[in-house]
Amino acid sequence: MIQRYGRELVLLWFADTLYEDEDLYRFLHDCMQRWRGILYWYTDGRTPLEVAAQKKLIPCNLAAPCSYELKVKPFRQFIQAMPGLPVVYIGLDRWEKRRLASVKQSYAQAIPAAVVDYPLLWEPYEVRPLVDVCRQDWGIEPPRLYALGFSHNNCGGRCVRQGIREWVRLGTHFPERYQACEEWEQAQRAQGGARANRSFCAIQRQKQKFPLTLVDIRAQYFHDHETLF
Repeated sequence: MIQRYGRELVLLWFADTLYEDEDLYRFLHDCMQRWRGILYWYTDGRTPLEVAAQKKLIPCNLAAPCSYELKVKPFRQFIQAMPGLPVVYIGLDRWEKRRLASVKQSYAQAIPAAVVDYPLLWEPYEVRPLVDVCRQDWGIEPPRLYALGFSHNNCGGRCVRQGIREWVRLGTHFPERYQACEEWEQAQRAQGGARANRSFCAIQRQKQKFPLTLVDIRAQYFHDHETLF
């Protein structure tokens, strides 16, 4: 985008969930040393689990209000407050094409006049892994979670949408984070009501999904974590 339009016409936005891995902030500062200019750094003041507690639910892949409350909603408010509506550029790549339709539909409903585009889909495609682009072209080390095997860098490895493998990886590399999530999940289940039989994760048996708590994952998978990786 900067190469195509110039730095002065590109606004950069970061939504801080206050739940990130510390090395993400180092990465952001390294990127800004390269790009210069202003980074709009927003925080709602709540973490994803605080949002979930206020909504009285245990978030999971099917229900995760944190993304909307802490990222999408404030970003849309930010761009709608501008004198003119900017083009919205989102970093989905060719491996995430399944999400394109839903993202465009959500903007069409929320801000009908918004134009949404995806620079990582501009031709010619970058065929290298993006972590290699960071290292080889920019001389910037990617966020450390990727080097530890995480498939994402969301929320310090604690993304409520992730599956068993990533929760085990979190418990292996950041046991204190895992324990804090485990205790929060148990405390929410103890509140009763709809939360009593919910969990971050689930397991499918005979085409039916069943809750799988972090306590269950610790008991069933931690001893055999090498086979998951």
